[in-house]
Amino acid sequence: MTVHTTYFGGLSSYDPAEEASVFGVVRYPQDFVARITDRNIPAVAPPEDLLNAYKTVEEAAEDNGEFNPAAIAWNSVDFERRYLAHLEAKGPQTVLEELIDRVRERDIWLVCWEKDARWCHRRLLANAIIAQLDETEIVHHPDPTTIPVGDGDDSDEAAETGPTLEDFAEGERAR
Repeated sequence: MTVHTTYFGGLSSYDPAEEASVFGVVRYPQDFVARITDRNIPAVAPPEDLLNAYKTVEEAAEDNGEFNPAAIAWNSVDFERRYLAHLEAKGPQTVLEELIDRVRERDIWLVCWEKDARWCHRRLLANAIIAQLDETEIVHHPDPTTIPVGDGDDSDEAAETGPTLEDFAEGERAR
């Protein structure tokens, strides 16, 4: 089985199989999340204090014109360590066990707001799920290795590295 990850805007581009389970994993879902996922699971979303810290630093980095505000925020707030500690709590552990059981039966999709899995909790959540399983893989949509991390230019060389985030249309997946 496979654990897929993507962002809400890209979900329709990847068209999960009908038998797959699609889970939103966000703290603050908008109304459309219920329409395009099987359910949202806020217990495995980043805790509110971590999310607020991340957003504050990301916005400051954007205001300063930094090239990759998400990476700056991720590193500045020690996101990975803090999120993994959150997953160790009783509530998230219960949900994690349920997700592990589900992926034994079928593919699952973890969906949230962040386009780039390198700076997203769903990558860490997917790793936590498959750590306890054999013959299960993770597929990130888009594949982070195809997202240019250069200086932001649109040269032909950058285009040859693969699709960029702009290549993936924003849209909703009808369920």
